[in-house]
Amino acid sequence: MNDLDWGQVTPEGASLERNEFTYVYNHDLSSKDKVSRTIRFILGRLRYYDSQLPADPRHRIKFDLRGQNIPESSLELIRSELTDKYLGNLTIDFIKN
Repeated sequence: MNDLDWGQVTPEGASLERNEFTYVYNHDLSSKDKVSRTIRFILGRLRYYDSQLPADPRHRIKFDLRGQNIPESSLELIRSELTDKYLGNLTIDFIKN
C-alpha cells in the first residue's frame, strides 16, 4: 500500500511544552459501519500525525457527539479499538452536550 500524504498536520489545539495535540471529530456515528469507518480513519490519521510531529506526541481526541444519540456500546467500542490498536499516548473524550 502506498503511504498516505494528508498534508500538513493541523490540530485544533497544541501544547508544545507537553508535546500534546488535540483533534476534534464530528463524525456521523449512527451505524456500525460508520463507527468502523471512523475508527479506521482515526487510526490512519494518528499514524500519519506521528510521522509529522515531534517524537512521542500525546494525542487528545475529542468526539463532538452533540445532536446525535449514540449508544454507550458504540462509544466503548471506539475507545477500546483506538486504545488497543494505537500504541502511542492517547486520550479520548466524548462531548455529548
